[in-house]
Amino acid sequence: MDELMLTEEGKAELSELQGADDDTMKSFAGCTSAVVLVTRNEVYCANAGDSRSVLAARNTARDLSVDHKPDDPQELARIEASGNFID
Repeated sequence: MDELMLTEEGKAELSELQGADDDTMKSFAGCTSAVVLVTRNEVYCANAGDSRSVLAARNTARDLSVDHKPDDPQELARIEASGNFID
């Protein structure tokens, strides 16, 4: 999504959706998702953005994913390296 918004087509679409008369609008949007695949023998988990997956069984919770939070130095560096910022 972030890469799409950097293209001329993406900027034009964002401007149209926001009702702007020109292409000067900036995107402050992000995305989040969590996906879990459970097979007979394994559990696969993937997450992006501000999402979390937890497996709960027998009164015990186990993290399946790692949060992608801007207060994590690696995540903040990744965000800033892509030309974005945290407000």
